[in-house]
Amino acid sequence: MKIKTILIIITVANFLLSCSSIDYLNRLADSENDFKSSSNKISLLTYNIKAIYEKEEDQINNLMSAVNDGKYDFVLFQELFDESTRNDIIEKADSNIYNTFISRVDYNSFPEFIFQDAGLFMMSRFPRVDLSNIEFGDSINNCNGAIHMILDKEYSKTNDFLANKSVLGSLFNIDNDTKLFLFTTHVQAIGTREHKEYQLSQINNFMESGIRGIFDSGIIKDDDELVVILAGDFNSNAYSQSRHTRLLEKLDYPRDLHKEYNGDKHEYTWNFRSNSYPRRFDYVFAYDSLAGFNFSKLSVNSMSVVDILDSKETSISDHRGIETSLIFEERFVNKQTIQQN
Repeated sequence: MKIKTILIIITVANFLLSCSSIDYLNRLADSENDFKSSSNKISLLTYNIKAIYEKEEDQINNLMSAVNDGKYDFVLFQELFDESTRNDIIEKADSNIYNTFISRVDYNSFPEFIFQDAGLFMMSRFPRVDLSNIEFGDSINNCNGAIHMILDKEYSKTNDFLANKSVLGSLFNIDNDTKLFLFTTHVQAIGTREHKEYQLSQINNFMESGIRGIFDSGIIKDDDELVVILAGDFNSNAYSQSRHTRLLEKLDYPRDLHKEYNGDKHEYTWNFRSNSYPRRFDYVFAYDSLAGFNFSKLSVNSMSVVDILDSKETSISDHRGIETSLIFEERFVNKQTIQQN
């Protein structure tokens, strides 16, 4: 009986740690994997779509019309738990735009009948760089070319804590001179401030380990070859000065690009009830430096909040998304210098 129990435990452990915990889909043929950008700009949408259960067909159609019409270079979703909704998004994504999908992480680590996974999702027109052979450390799940880590939970009075809050990172080829390390996350909504800040510290440590790993591997040789972005739902109000200050401190002082571009203008991304105070919980951060490295700098071309509605003019989520267009500053300066000469 003891031997049988041990075998069962080993089998379950292998299943939980298997590489199926990160799903990766590539629509590009091998000959097209060297796709590169001819522009010095990229566009990005980050959006908590609240797909805890299956979205209605009308909602998915409107969502994907907005995404396809936006022609974003990168799309990040949080709370994409529902399997059917996830499959519909991939199927309806314009294949002339979106080629790379990191569609699901952490599927095997939690019972399917609660929340299936971490709810994080990426898709892009750019090819990812395979990170499978790089050692990032024991706390990081490295699988199918992307890296992922579950954040520690804290019991709370709502079912929010049941979902595995986590962070996901993937390296993308922009062109011969530039790669983008893109991270997305969703931290716990209800809980103590101390625990939220601990999750932020975990995210920071995860990113530092990822960045050191790609430099140590030789994939990135010079600091200015790399751009680093972190985006997602941080459940921390941007318009509370004390919370915003602590958020930046725990994340090692990235640039809040929405605040940088919009200044004192307030745009909310979350409003639970019509009579509740609206907040901005969603962010796009850029890092000029981290883990001792100095990166290629981004500047903001545009930045705004977008609300996606169904046919009844009702928001399809309790969040609004943030869409942005970003300029590779050093490449822009170099191109201007070449043109002037």
